[in-house]
Amino acid sequence: MKIYSYVVDHDTGYAPNPDFGLCTLCRCKFRKSGERRKNIVELAKKGDWVLGTGGASKRSAGNGKLIYAMRVDKTPTREDYYRHFSKRRRDNEPPGNDFEKHKQFALISRHFYYFGARAIDVQKFNLEKNSRGFHYVDPADFCRFVEWLERTYKRGKRGEPCQPFDKPKASKRCGAQSREDRLCRSNC
Repeated sequence: MKIYSYVVDHDTGYAPNPDFGLCTLCRCKFRKSGERRKNIVELAKKGDWVLGTGGASKRSAGNGKLIYAMRVDKTPTREDYYRHFSKRRRDNEPPGNDFEKHKQFALISRHFYYFGARAIDVQKFNLEKNSRGFHYVDPADFCRFVEWLERTYKRGKRGEPCQPFDKPKASKRCGAQSREDRLCRSNC
């Protein structure tokens, strides 16, 4: 198991996307074609953890704060991800753009903690990445942290994004979920 930590410079609810009982990371932490160094969405495997900590930007939660933590359950290709989650694609993001021309992946989790604008202080756990890119968290620090997290908070979405954008919502009729989310649940 590897633990990746990075700074969420702008938390809009898009990447990570904590809606409908899943947390997904797609397009964020993407490596442009031609770069040699891989990024989280390319490296993470099932069972790994991804931690997003706050940045100094007004669109983030601030340094020393945890915006989200997710255990990776699935790593579909972007093509498969968008086939099952078409509504998670932004309207201005056409299919076949540069992100989809290269074999890229998405990360999907049912085991996640998303705090967003209600980010929690995690300075005592030594989890933060303070510059560009990502870093690996020491497993000893992480074990202490995840035991505390699971003891203190319930899984799931605990807050709204720091600076939300309009995104798909569940139907108001009886709180029903969209067809795509029912489909994903049967495929995950």
